[in-house]
Amino acid sequence: MATGTRKSDLAIDGGRPVHRKPWRSGAFHFREELAALEKLLSGPALPLARGKAVMAYRKGLQKLYGLPYAVPTSSGSAAIHVALAAAGIGAGDEVILSPLTDYGSIMGIFQLNAIPVFADVQPDGLLMDAAAMEAAVTPFTRAIMPIHNGGYAVDMPAVMRVARRRRLMVVEDCAQAHLASIKGRYLGTFGQLGAWSTNESKHMKSGEGGFVLTRSRKLAETADLFSDKCYPRFPGAPATPAFPALNVRLSDVNAALASVQLKRVPRWIASRQAFGETFDRGIAGLPGVKPHPQPPGSKPSYWWALFSVDPEVLGVNAAAFCRMVAAEGIPAFAKPQQYVIEWQVFRRLHRDPAAFNSYRPGRLEKKAYPLEACPNARTCGERVGAVRMTQHNTVGEANAAVRAVRKVAEALLDRRV
Repeated sequence: MATGTRKSDLAIDGGRPVHRKPWRSGAFHFREELAALEKLLSGPALPLARGKAVMAYRKGLQKLYGLPYAVPTSSGSAAIHVALAAAGIGAGDEVILSPLTDYGSIMGIFQLNAIPVFADVQPDGLLMDAAAMEAAVTPFTRAIMPIHNGGYAVDMPAVMRVARRRRLMVVEDCAQAHLASIKGRYLGTFGQLGAWSTNESKHMKSGEGGFVLTRSRKLAETADLFSDKCYPRFPGAPATPAFPALNVRLSDVNAALASVQLKRVPRWIASRQAFGETFDRGIAGLPGVKPHPQPPGSKPSYWWALFSVDPEVLGVNAAAFCRMVAAEGIPAFAKPQQYVIEWQVFRRLHRDPAAFNSYRPGRLEKKAYPLEACPNARTCGERVGAVRMTQHNTVGEANAAVRAVRKVAEALLDRRV
């Protein structure tokens, strides 16, 4: 005989929702930022490059992440582009990455006339599988780009073992992973370079912006030159532009905002981690639902709180499950990342490698991007769900999300869990 929650108790079927209060939000910018901007803009005309605010921001980044070199950029997309260029990526080189990502991870590869090569993700998550990544290596592979989706860690010890064995560069995409770590070591500090975003959707916000971090002086100087027209703005730089470059340096205005946010971000990440860890503990052991897989010792920064759904156990996919949870007053949704191989740009390249005048990598062949190339990534929307949250959300709300998930699972299983 069934006990516990029945399907008729679910809010989606007219039952009483678990959480009936508005999901918490709040300010993301503060008076200190206004004061910093007022001070900045009340002085002389702003410098074109390497102003006081930018240079102070560099020092703040170096201190927070414990790396000796920081290069601020105009966006997170630019940060990835700059990092790849500093890593020596060029025409015809292959860069291995996940097909679950934002266009910002791919644009720099295209603009360097390199070739994105997609490796599948784990079957119950959003993160690139290390075995699939190694299987994708060819004689033309030059770099691996782990994408730490949602603030969760790709298995970086495994990635670095492959990279060392195959003599590959590693550029970490940390756009959604500020201050996430594995065994106390921040993501973005495992590879030769890391790239972050600070646009208005990220853990810290500066209107727009990004940054690159590295331990290598040579890589940092190349990144500085590539992002700033290759002009001689630091000792030892070439006297005149020495190679093709961009103008994607960060402005003092954005740097002033970012420096204030940088002081707050450790507390914000701690708040997110309190929510995410509470949620993970609360759903652990629940039949048909489990927290997103993580490497041993990892501590996500929880851009979302991710979980997987087993349709064979629960009888519904993640989309249906998340609709039921959302009706309980929890902002849950499925398919938190796009499968980029379905995009028009890759459909055209699959048919015609010379489809775009702006992209000529030289050795891209027809049928390079079959839709079924990465089956786990393509079908992740059937299995992976997320709860939307920020630093404003509380442990109490995390517990409400747990109750909602357990209520829905219990109703679908037709038994108490």
